Amino acid sequence: MNILRCPFCGSPIAREENSLYCEVHRHCFDIAKSGYVTLTRASGTAGDDRDMVRARTAFLDKGYYRPFAEAVAHAIGDAKVVIDAGCGEGYYSEAAAERGALVYGFDLSKYACDKAAKRAKAAGHSSFFGVSSIFELPVADKSADCVISLFAPIAEAEFARVLKDDGLLIVGAAGTRHLYELKRAIYQNAYENEGRRDLPAGFEEVCRRKVSYTFDCRGEDLKPLFMMTPYAFKTSREDAAKLDELTHLEITADFDIFVYKKR
Repeated sequence: MNILRCPFCGSPIAREENSLYCEVHRHCFDIAKSGYVTLTRASGTAGDDRDMVRARTAFLDKGYYRPFAEAVAHAIGDAKVVIDAGCGEGYYSEAAAERGALVYGFDLSKYACDKAAKRAKAAGHSSFFGVSSIFELPVADKSADCVISLFAPIAEAEFARVLKDDGLLIVGAAGTRHLYELKRAIYQNAYENEGRRDLPAGFEEVCRRKVSYTFDCRGEDLKPLFMMTPYAFKTSREDAAKLDELTHLEITADFDIFVYKKR
């Protein structure tokens, strides 16, 4: 099944040797060596840089968030075509593919898509990864059984466009106690997280689930964890250096999973 559409003219996309092209106007998109494709009208690099992707990959590959990934995959159920909107390096895409889903992952970061494509190839999955805004997904209307949006903006109108009439939207968010101990180790006054304020109003909520547990994070993994959080952009160098003094830290992982159905 090929649900891809040209980001310029919206016509179906086909493959020819090492490139994709649209069948009407012959807009051409090169396939990178790793397998990802840039399918956006925008120019230049956006999204997470190479260091951010490496940090997130280093942490996630240790399995600290595996219970959350498995819970998301369980929520997907028997969906055949899944869009991972804001897929990052493909860690959660892989969990969906392990259940037999055909995954199309999209992210603004070419570095993330490159890593995601390599991950899928190593696992033997036929997932597709493309550089694209989640607000302009290069896929056909009503082509996906499920969209997952994990720690990414919710493009509600676009998700409604690409989902089939009975399609599911799965939203993952940080719970109130998520990484509380990490914040306490850095900041003088730690605080709990607020709930998501951008949950989709135009979808019918089916259910919600909390995934909460603690994990013992080794000292060398604390910096990669910190780098993949929003705190990395607003913390002083002095406060961030406090993590270097820790050999390990018991941390709470607290996730909220919301499952919606397209109205």
